[in-house]
Amino acid sequence: MKEKNTFTQSESMDYYKLLGEKYPNARNALSEAMLLSASLKLPKPTEHFLSDIHGEYNAFTHVLRNASGVIRRYIGELFPHKSAQEQQELATILYYPEKKLAHLKETLSKEEYQNRLALALSDAIIVAKRVATKYDHRIIYDVLPEDTRPVLDSLLLEEKEFRHKGRYVSELLDQILESNQGEKYIQDIANLTSRFAIENLHVIGDIYDRGDEAEKVMDFLMDHPGVDIQWGNHDIAWVGAASGSHALIANVLRIATRYNELDTLEDGYGINLMPLVQFSMDIYKVSSAFLPKVPDSSQDRNELLAKMHKALAILQFKAEGQIIQRNPSFQLDHMLLMDKIDWDDKTATIEYNGMTYPLLDDYFPTVDPLNPFAYTPKEKEVMDRLTKSFLSSQRLQKHIRFLVDRGAMYKISNGNLLFHGCIPMTEHGEFRTTDFTGEVLSGKKLLDSLSETVRSAFYEKRPKLREWSQDLLFYLWCGKDSPLFGKDLITTFNRYFIENKETHIENKDPYYRHREKEDIALKILEEFGIQDPRGMIVNGHTPVKKIKGESPIKANGKVVVIDGGFAPAYRKSTGTAGYTLISNSYGLLLATHTPLPGEEPLIQENLDITSSLEFILEYDHRRLAEDTDKGKEVKKYIEDLKFLASLYEDGRLTEK
Repeated sequence: MKEKNTFTQSESMDYYKLLGEKYPNARNALSEAMLLSASLKLPKPTEHFLSDIHGEYNAFTHVLRNASGVIRRYIGELFPHKSAQEQQELATILYYPEKKLAHLKETLSKEEYQNRLALALSDAIIVAKRVATKYDHRIIYDVLPEDTRPVLDSLLLEEKEFRHKGRYVSELLDQILESNQGEKYIQDIANLTSRFAIENLHVIGDIYDRGDEAEKVMDFLMDHPGVDIQWGNHDIAWVGAASGSHALIANVLRIATRYNELDTLEDGYGINLMPLVQFSMDIYKVSSAFLPKVPDSSQDRNELLAKMHKALAILQFKAEGQIIQRNPSFQLDHMLLMDKIDWDDKTATIEYNGMTYPLLDDYFPTVDPLNPFAYTPKEKEVMDRLTKSFLSSQRLQKHIRFLVDRGAMYKISNGNLLFHGCIPMTEHGEFRTTDFTGEVLSGKKLLDSLSETVRSAFYEKRPKLREWSQDLLFYLWCGKDSPLFGKDLITTFNRYFIENKETHIENKDPYYRHREKEDIALKILEEFGIQDPRGMIVNGHTPVKKIKGESPIKANGKVVVIDGGFAPAYRKSTGTAGYTLISNSYGLLLATHTPLPGEEPLIQENLDITSSLEFILEYDHRRLAEDTDKGKEVKKYIEDLKFLASLYEDGRLTEK
């Protein structure tokens, strides 16, 4: 919204005339100003920060349903007389109302079930009221389901303890049950509770890859009204794939075959893999280096995945070579290795160290030694058909459009700086300048420019500019100066074909060493204009190895890293199943999660993710809505409403 002092007189009156259509007289405008002023004295809404979801839909949604353990704590506070088992059963009903109630219906007598249903309905309303107390009731009212809104609104507002209201509330509950609507109302109340336990959800990157239900995660995020996303390197790969980049299409497919996770591609997005399957079976043989890291129970499938995996790796290296050769400014020549193969000796020379190594696998049936980065006609046909499938998947395109529209390279939220990877830095702790975008940029200006690049890659229609933007997405996946990659080089080819482990090393950007220092963290916050002494950097991308004693809290509390291992592939090194950072009116809490049990014990035995909660920052006084970024916007709007009322009162605008 423009500030009033930036309006010309004509613009100002046009703005207030437009505002007057919503508030047609002074009393309307002042009433809204009063309500908004009062809402600013409510507690600061709760924000949750999650990172590196990697397609783990069940674990991700459970953490949101239980609000990282907060719902369970509320139940303990509200029902101290209940046993731990009773409290946990109520929690399970609120997390999974449909499944838990169905289980109780199967295992209890009809009379027992009705009694349990009545108790659950009454208890669920109490929990919902506890969650709703932090909000202007108008916000709650607007999201109530239309068909149950009048009854739910009464249940949330009325108290049995109020004189004259006890029988009213009891009768309302009785009528819900007698009308066989108890299950429906409990589901609506449970949804309301989980929705308002978390007002704002910040996803610090890497929704995609490794897990097999990323498309369900995206559906969930699109239904949540308070979501923003800070892109991760895996997200950018999917933006590039959905935009039609051959290199990134091959890359996301290669990762899926490597982890035996093709469900998102085939079932979730309807990507037609049959041309790739047939090509791989016709051309390639099984190589042990390409067997899936997560084996299938079928040996035939493992062998097929290995053939597909290798075919995709070669397609990726060829597509990458074409990008690197047409973009010398990327300085990625160290990735051009297929032209460094000695086909007689079966060796490859690594450019950055000048050493020559024997190849573990010398079967390259589609590589022309004279033109190693050119597709064969059959490879070109396969890539074209895969590209068409990615571009024509409506669900994929819808999800990536949401990812692009709601995302950015970073976000500043209530004094905190959120970004997935790093701010490229020198060994001496300065912001590293880079020109891979065509401009000399560093720090905040670099990230601002890259946010526009990502949007251009997805939306640009002009072929040359679209290709250039897509090439930059490829650089963001693996380039030295990419804030999302954060390493000096990528060694994918070496890991497949060269045994020597020294050639597999990828050194982290100096940022990851410097972020341990408070003065560097403060320098970064200052670069992004953050002066709030309570502000901190929230990072993902690099799994915190808690099992080895690493702490997610760094730089004397100015940096918190919340990649804790949602993906099972990381848990052996992290020792956790993910972190959530929670910002409420009292401070910042870090929740550490244990792995999610299977559905049967989750529902039948009322098991839960054990989430340990600890304050990492306690405010010296409780923060209110007026202390937030949104609160500042509301204050400006209140001023506009009061000025509108004055225009009515002195006759400059006519009341209706």
